[in-house]
Amino acid sequence: MTQGIFSFPQQQVDFKDNSDKVPPCNIEAEQAVIGGILDDPNAIYRIKDRLEPEHFYISAHRDIYKACLGLCNKGKPNDLLSVTSFLRDHGILARIGGQNKLASVVSWNVTTVNIDHMADSVIEAFVHRQMIELGSKIRNLGYETNREIPDLFAEITERVQSIIETPIAPTKDEHEQWLHDRLLSELTTIYTTCAQPSLRLLKLKRLADDHRLSMGFLEQFYLKALVAQCSNLLTYDELRELAGSTVREWLINGLIPKSTTILLASDGGVGKTKFAYAIGKILIQGTQFGSFLTTGKRKILYYQGDESPGDMLQALDSMGYSESDIGDSVRVRFGWSAENMPTLIQDLKEFQPELVFIDSLSTANRFSIYRESEMEYSRPILEMTGLATQYKTTFVIIHHMNKGGEVRGTTAIRNAVSEVWTLSKDKKETATSYDRILEIDKSRSRSSSKKYRMYFNPEDLSFTFLGEEGEEFGGPGQSAKDSTLEILASHRNIKFTSEEIAHRLGISKDYARRYLRELSSDGLISVKRYPAAKGEKAKPNVYFLAYEGSQKDHPSDQTPSSPVSVDSNDLQPTSKSGIKKQDQYEDQTQDQTLYSDTASDIASSDPQVAENLEKMPSTEILESKTGDEDHMRLNALSNNNNGSDPRTDPPLILCENIPTIQTAVESLPVKDSSSFPQPDPKGGTGSDPLPLLQEKCSYWSVSFKREVKIFQIFDEFSEASCQVSGRGRFSLTFTDLQCLSQSPRSEFSVGDKVVILVGKYKETFATITTIRADGIWLKSDDRKKSLTRAFFPHQLVKA
Repeated sequence: MTQGIFSFPQQQVDFKDNSDKVPPCNIEAEQAVIGGILDDPNAIYRIKDRLEPEHFYISAHRDIYKACLGLCNKGKPNDLLSVTSFLRDHGILARIGGQNKLASVVSWNVTTVNIDHMADSVIEAFVHRQMIELGSKIRNLGYETNREIPDLFAEITERVQSIIETPIAPTKDEHEQWLHDRLLSELTTIYTTCAQPSLRLLKLKRLADDHRLSMGFLEQFYLKALVAQCSNLLTYDELRELAGSTVREWLINGLIPKSTTILLASDGGVGKTKFAYAIGKILIQGTQFGSFLTTGKRKILYYQGDESPGDMLQALDSMGYSESDIGDSVRVRFGWSAENMPTLIQDLKEFQPELVFIDSLSTANRFSIYRESEMEYSRPILEMTGLATQYKTTFVIIHHMNKGGEVRGTTAIRNAVSEVWTLSKDKKETATSYDRILEIDKSRSRSSSKKYRMYFNPEDLSFTFLGEEGEEFGGPGQSAKDSTLEILASHRNIKFTSEEIAHRLGISKDYARRYLRELSSDGLISVKRYPAAKGEKAKPNVYFLAYEGSQKDHPSDQTPSSPVSVDSNDLQPTSKSGIKKQDQYEDQTQDQTLYSDTASDIASSDPQVAENLEKMPSTEILESKTGDEDHMRLNALSNNNNGSDPRTDPPLILCENIPTIQTAVESLPVKDSSSFPQPDPKGGTGSDPLPLLQEKCSYWSVSFKREVKIFQIFDEFSEASCQVSGRGRFSLTFTDLQCLSQSPRSEFSVGDKVVILVGKYKETFATITTIRADGIWLKSDDRKKSLTRAFFPHQLVKA
């Protein structure tokens, strides 16, 4: 017959019946399992959590195994005699074939060593039989044309799900882990790839129904997975490989680390959004903000929810964003919420920004079903934390403060980020309405609780950096710090030792080392430490300022002969020299010889001059030969290093701007704990400089000048989470805490034998050599272990 235009080829369907085939089964494995259980009654405990009676193909095996389970659940032995009695009492013995059947099973030459494998074979055969049965069921459902298709799909899905969830893993725990991983994978796929919120909700509902779970459980399950993520147990070499480098990487040195999350909080009307735009421009141009120097030009992504497109464009134009070199590095998206997380992931993949501003957390969470006071409210931040690592980008999340001056909402918001900044108006009587204070309230990359003064110009919406609070007009050592920054800024990526810096500045090595440590602890410069190889002396630390990308882009290469100084008025680097050169440097190029202890990649242009070193006075004071007053002139400095930490700065007392008379500073005895008297503002004796830190105990905070209470101790960071009276909860360093009259006190003294309780050298025996305000210094009884850090009383116990 000729095929018409409306004729279609007939679909070929295979209705062949396989009923003549024996269903999949493993009779030998079933006998081996039963025989193993009857031979060794303890063997059943290895398989009972996953092997069910219905998994057996032979009904007699099914009845025997059910009897063994019944005895086991009652705490009775399931040996041959007990099982026989159980079957007889329940009228089952004759049905299975009597005692002869039990005897035949036991007579099998079985061993319980591989009973787990035999149980797997029984379960796998059962799964195959279930699939055959399901296929038959689906075929029959295909003929039920009177039923709705969704009803048929639901029934088929339920049957398929029951087969998929068959516990085929070796143990119950492993099977549950398999179910967990599968559910988490499905959830993650939905949350990270489905950009349409309504479609995502439908997918979540169907997933919940498939697993017979509630939507609320799926939400909690995903949140817990975000919070509880941790790595595998790593060896030290694996840790080094994972970290890649021991040097902290920055977008802006001391301000914005790479691959992290930052919370910027302030009251309304302070200018946090404009401050974010100002920071973005500095990053795009690769310039600097006061003493904070960028490490290259970056691409910025703004997710704006609090400002209209017109307001944002006006602000950016006022700040100079219309320049071509800026426009190519900026992308903006409006109306984003945490429900559109797949959109953020897509932007990260395509645009590859180094910094993402989220303005603000409240707007991003506007569709959240949780309140700000609930822990679940912080879920988007936890997701961004994972994205920061995965896509090597940094998130700055703008948020609001409460009436008490703290981050608004649950503490989980603060705990979820790595950095917390607060921007506030300067409340001093002498301050104007445009003076601002930026406080690094929390940081895992640099020292925290530092405040910086700025001035906000409403004309062009710019921020002028005025300096660290208390040091705007030059504090102790500020000139040395500025000069150090100038040297490193004019020699990007070149590494210098403390001796080389001291040589260039004409100051003592200890003095240079002290301020290099302070600059590196604030993140203003980078430091690379070289661990001592076995049997060798450690190389000295080297300090540098990194710059990525084309070297011609950063200002220091425009005038290589002059160091870069920081001009806080326009926030741009200038080429004027900020270092007074001394006469002894004029012939430096004629007698350069590489210092033998410096690393191979240290600045070859700045060798330590052996001849000049010999000319230095024994007091290590360098004075100008011209006789003019030198503002960096120092007193004689005694070296208090006791040898326990060759790279730790001694507790020097430094004086600057001394007129003409020099007074030697008497060094403190390093082995006398009374050399560090600690006044007790609440009536303590002050005889114990180091309190015995304990949770739920009260202490005195030096920085807050008030009583605090410890809630949790973090030994790895040398910090404690404290409730500050009248201020809220803060992380304080151990050295910030002193004894009150009621505070627990330690009973350690120099010469005591102790055992270390925490850290790399846990359970190491040592002897106390020094007790100072910065900790207890130890000498290990094991010569192979060099203890180069101080410990605190709660980290030690007397041997």
